[in-house]
Amino acid sequence: MALLSINFHSLTLGKHHSFKVILPEDDSQFDASGQAHPLKTMLLLHGLSNDDSLYTRYTNVERFANQAGLAVIMPSADHSFYTNMVHGHSYYDHVLEVWDYAHQILPLSKERMDNFIAGHSMGGFGTIQFAFKESGRFSKACFMSSATNPEKLVYYDWYDFSFRGIAGESDTSTGTVLDIRRDIEEVLAEGASLPELYMMCGTEDYVYEDNLEFKTFLEEKGIELKYEEGPGNHDWDYWNRGIQKAIDWFVH
Repeated sequence: MALLSINFHSLTLGKHHSFKVILPEDDSQFDASGQAHPLKTMLLLHGLSNDDSLYTRYTNVERFANQAGLAVIMPSADHSFYTNMVHGHSYYDHVLEVWDYAHQILPLSKERMDNFIAGHSMGGFGTIQFAFKESGRFSKACFMSSATNPEKLVYYDWYDFSFRGIAGESDTSTGTVLDIRRDIEEVLAEGASLPELYMMCGTEDYVYEDNLEFKTFLEEKGIELKYEEGPGNHDWDYWNRGIQKAIDWFVH
């Protein structure tokens, strides 16, 4: 198992930026006479106030990924909610840049069936966004404890988080880059082939009711999904259990 920290010049951000990679080892990587076996890969998105290191520090994702033979790409997206910010960086584009760059330089499968996405909280929002808008890239998506009600971000007070930095001079998320329901409706109207979806949330989580409402929204749109709830809060204990379940679901 290799744990890589890759610093590169990002064309989308116009500066050097880093991302983490968990890379399971197999015999083909040590055989110079042939090509390394292309690995199944998960894009893993962090939450608000986190970065590309937190999953390896607060969960057992490295061990889970090694057991599954799954590579993991972990970008860093600040407080952007994985959007192209109105007043800030284009982190939506940056995540795709990291994903494509990693697939060019590492032994990763480019087949849709071998590529997955997961995340929690803000990263759950990002997972939903990419699963629908970039559905051709991923065959399965798992979103945990997701921030599914962007309207609550309008006056959200969290250090230097800025709703208007993301969405511009607006007093509502409707019609902005945070309008995930509009995005989903547009994708459905296009008839895109969606990835399989796995949604989970702890029943003690402060976003639980929002997740129930979002589940209803998806079901009313005719979207099939695997849903799981149970004891758990908005914390790393829950996400550690959740990412293990997600990885098992991805590779089986």
